[in-house]
Amino acid sequence: MKFLKIIFLTVLFFQNFLSFSQSEKEMEAIAKYQLGEEAYSNNEFDKALAYLEQAKAIIGNKPKLLYLEIVVEMDKGFSTSERVRNILKKIEAFEKSAGIDSYSPDKKMAVAKNKILLKEKLNDMTLQEQKLAAQKQELEVNIKKGQANFESFTIDELPLGQTIEEFQKQYPNILPENYKMSKTKWESGTEADLIYACHSKSIGFENKENFLLPYNSSTGAPIYDTTIHLVLVKNGRVVGFQKTIFYYNSKGQGILTYSEATAEVTKYVEKFKADFESYGNKSTDAIPYYNYQNQWSWVISDTKGVHLYSDNYVDEKNPKRWKSSLTVRVFKDYK
Repeated sequence: MKFLKIIFLTVLFFQNFLSFSQSEKEMEAIAKYQLGEEAYSNNEFDKALAYLEQAKAIIGNKPKLLYLEIVVEMDKGFSTSERVRNILKKIEAFEKSAGIDSYSPDKKMAVAKNKILLKEKLNDMTLQEQKLAAQKQELEVNIKKGQANFESFTIDELPLGQTIEEFQKQYPNILPENYKMSKTKWESGTEADLIYACHSKSIGFENKENFLLPYNSSTGAPIYDTTIHLVLVKNGRVVGFQKTIFYYNSKGQGILTYSEATAEVTKYVEKFKADFESYGNKSTDAIPYYNYQNQWSWVISDTKGVHLYSDNYVDEKNPKRWKSSLTVRVFKDYK
């Protein structure tokens, strides 16, 4: 919005107050005013306003003094609603000042026009602030909702915190009696700090260090199903699970093309982001989000983590040979 420029003409200040009987205080006020004029002409707005405030403290509100103050405030700018309200208060003081009736009609009209424009500006700013406040409130609600979703998240609604014996008794199809227990490198320290990966002996992993990409240890064929294939144990208690969300390949596992399969990865990642309201700013997110190559993690240190792992592969020699999979792991620390 282009605001009307207030024209300022240098004039003798308080000409009608000059006389042989003029007090030292009145002379000081005139000097302060003139110093304000000089500061304004040098674009030293804050300095000019300081001098004008000092002059007002001596002789009170006078039209010419307030007019210059409004001019300075307008040129200083008003990027916030607080600034606009401040200028409108000074305009109100100008309109009510002693001697305003005999003051320059042109300058009074200039102030009146700026008053209208400032009110319109304030209305726009207020609406924008209300919109931002509503967005902030919505974000806070979503953050709380995301935190609750994250805290309650588990895989297939399985409980965390049970002893391994309790879990095995309740879910023998996930962890058979004769299971394999392997140490992981995810934590080191005392024996109680060790995390174990427990799984059926019939399952092997292409990525042995991170226990990813399960396959049938007898046939070597990838495991396509989406049942839980890994249970994480720490200090004798179940602290996490892992399962395949999907597995597609060029051999007919699934009905998607490679590009469609990789698009599924993006879809799941975005869904988790929306559920947890964690979009990548680790300094402000309620749940810090980490994005690595083919890995997306939401982690609250020493408390809980949810991880997605993607494996997308195309044979360079034969692009028709490809595979795409997505794995989810949830881990909660129990000490």
